[in-house]
Amino acid sequence: RGVEGAREEGVLTAHRGRLDSTRASVGIAGGEAAALASRESGWDMTGHSERAGRACPRSRSRCSSAASFLLLGAACLGTSHAFVASRGLPLRSGVQARAAAVGRAGLVGVTAKLRAKNQYTGDRDGVYNEGIAKVSVGNKLLLPHLQHVRSQEFFRYYAVDLLSSCTYFPTIEFPCEMEKCDVDSAEEVPEDFRVRDQAEHDFRLDGWVRWDMPGDFTDYYDLDEVPEKNTEYDGKHVWRFIHDKICFQVGSDQVSLDDPENSWKRDFNRAISGLHSSISAHIVDTTPDLSEEEALAMYKRKIGDVPEAVTNLHFVYMLMLCAVHQARFRLTECGYMGKGDEVLPSMRAITEDPLLSDPAIQLAAAQLREHAQSATAKVWKARLRTRDLLGVMNCVQCNRCRLHGKVASLGLGVAMQIILGNDGSGEEAAVYGRVDKLHRIEVAALIQTTAKFAAAVEVVGRFEQKIEEAEAAAA
Repeated sequence: RGVEGAREEGVLTAHRGRLDSTRASVGIAGGEAAALASRESGWDMTGHSERAGRACPRSRSRCSSAASFLLLGAACLGTSHAFVASRGLPLRSGVQARAAAVGRAGLVGVTAKLRAKNQYTGDRDGVYNEGIAKVSVGNKLLLPHLQHVRSQEFFRYYAVDLLSSCTYFPTIEFPCEMEKCDVDSAEEVPEDFRVRDQAEHDFRLDGWVRWDMPGDFTDYYDLDEVPEKNTEYDGKHVWRFIHDKICFQVGSDQVSLDDPENSWKRDFNRAISGLHSSISAHIVDTTPDLSEEEALAMYKRKIGDVPEAVTNLHFVYMLMLCAVHQARFRLTECGYMGKGDEVLPSMRAITEDPLLSDPAIQLAAAQLREHAQSATAKVWKARLRTRDLLGVMNCVQCNRCRLHGKVASLGLGVAMQIILGNDGSGEEAAVYGRVDKLHRIEVAALIQTTAKFAAAVEVVGRFEQKIEEAEAAAA
């Protein structure tokens, strides 16, 4: 499990001491503090901020957890979360703040308690706090429907190449001593899935997304048969590449903060941080043989005591909900290859849920579009990075991790494509014209990834409640 107990507490203390000087940071700011902490402990804490990932041992089945860890739950235990997206937040203060009441069916009059550290600070980012509060409460109604939909055949099968070489940095083959990274391809794949995926092979060369094409070098995998889980691998090398190369490197001075050019970069980096938070939540939730105290301590180390870990998770989840809302006609008019009767009732429950159209939730997408339409924005750089995010998954040497990493990075890219359009302009004609053309694999990845974030938000909410109860008892 890497550095645990007192040593990891020492890391957190060192990191805490440096946060004041990086509190106004943008993008990956905060990485220097985390790097200092990691040097003191021998543990790479830059996770969400600047560094990430030494390649894990590799096997005949390419077991390594690196960026696997990055995406959705096949995560490797170990990479710490230390990302400060746009402004660092103070660590746990014990102060609670009442969120606005959630006015939606079945939730009228309900309020969500969010501690001060789990809200954005400042006029620029504080606008998202109402949406965060509403998501914290309303997610309970959405999660069962998302889980049901993602379990249906249409959303489970993906053609993935697990033998591709890493083209981003040198890798070394190591024998894998554990079987947790091994995956078996699906034995029975509906033939109409193969036919459709082969027909829907086209993509825009400079668009947001890529995926492995069905063919002689890919196998189909059923995510129900190969669920995400903690593989117990420590991955840092791929994480380092992701945060050094894929995330935007932005200054931490006030000029950089006020530069409109950096607004869309902060949005992108915040989304990557939210992915990291999701993985950390899945790790905590799937690590076996932990007592309640040990699980709570792990949660605090990986999420609860990390600036903006909770807020960035909610931010990226709001973006996914906005994308689902924007694609609602595509999602509710699809026949799902003859299985519409099994999918559509829950899909309609998702798309018609008032949470998705709530202005506080839609603000996340509206701000993203506004930032992308800045005169100085170069959103093509973000499109390139979403493609590289999926590409760097080929450097992951754990098959289970690589599989879930590719699906999740595709899902995030699809969401960006829906919200901003193929060209990234965010203009309505470009956006809505593309939504109707989503391929099966894009629809499937969108819902799978949204369901992953929903599950992570539920895990975070559960542990945050435990923390509140413990703080109240100690008061």
